[in-house]
Amino acid sequence: MRSTGKKFLYAICTVYMIISLSFLLIHIMPGKPIMYLVGQEEYYYLLDQYPAELEALKLKFGLDDSLWVQYKKYLKCIATLDFGRAYSNHQPVSQNVLRAAKSTLLLSIPTWILGGILGAVLGTLAGWRTKGIFDRITTPFFLFVNTIPSNCIGLIFLIIFSYKLKIFPINGMVGPGLSGMERFWSLLNHMALPLIILVLSRTAGNFMLMKSSVSQICNEDYLITAESKGLEDKKVLFRHVLCNALLPYSTSLSIQLGWLLSGAMIVEVIFGWKGMGSLMFDAVSRRDFPTAQLCFLISAVSVVAANWISDIVNIIIDPRVRDEQ
Repeated sequence: MRSTGKKFLYAICTVYMIISLSFLLIHIMPGKPIMYLVGQEEYYYLLDQYPAELEALKLKFGLDDSLWVQYKKYLKCIATLDFGRAYSNHQPVSQNVLRAAKSTLLLSIPTWILGGILGAVLGTLAGWRTKGIFDRITTPFFLFVNTIPSNCIGLIFLIIFSYKLKIFPINGMVGPGLSGMERFWSLLNHMALPLIILVLSRTAGNFMLMKSSVSQICNEDYLITAESKGLEDKKVLFRHVLCNALLPYSTSLSIQLGWLLSGAMIVEVIFGWKGMGSLMFDAVSRRDFPTAQLCFLISAVSVVAANWISDIVNIIIDPRVRDEQ
């Protein structure tokens, strides 16, 4: 219990450090936020004709405040959960982020579930009988996929299946002017290709982890002893191998929960999927401070919380870790 409390305090400190660092990095980037706030043409028009009005806008949004004053305002926003309005569309930042989060979860939750199941099953089959036909086929393939960045896979699939074969839409989330079931099927059609890429990438990493765990356990002395006593392969696999191999695997899946809201940025940008990744990318590009800060805050909290939860899960399911605590 004391160890869990310490880890919780460490998690809070980690979140504070991350959001402070992200605040600093966002604000020292080159570019003028007021230009993105009013538009480039409008900015130069106001600068030339009505500089007083431009200064009034800067004062309204606090853009002329010192970095320390803006930082204190940011911490106050976190404490009061009032994150202001976005510079890009002047809507409440929380509404924009909530809308984007829903879109991201449409991709990330199926990715987490399918990637977790496929990685466990295929990794177990490959690790249970290493150097078999299945292992010789799947291991080089997933090792190759695991070494390629998701943006490269996304571009390759986009060129082949969208531009050349025209099987899937090029970008976006849904076709214009659709409603009802037509809108639903259009959403699934737009969702298919980025989902395939994310599941493939996630499965590759999970496969390598599960295969490594299973193959390592298969070389343990107690397993060799169990096999020599004539236990059936199924009993050895389920009673001895999987029970131990799933411990590090479940920890990894718990940690992956933290990336549900921020782990698909590049794929979202490539396919024009209006999720958290695209919103964060656009916010940083346009110097939309309130939106970027909330996106970084949510990402930091989700990742750190997932790591903290994985530690607790590990203590619960692994007696060795529990005894050490």
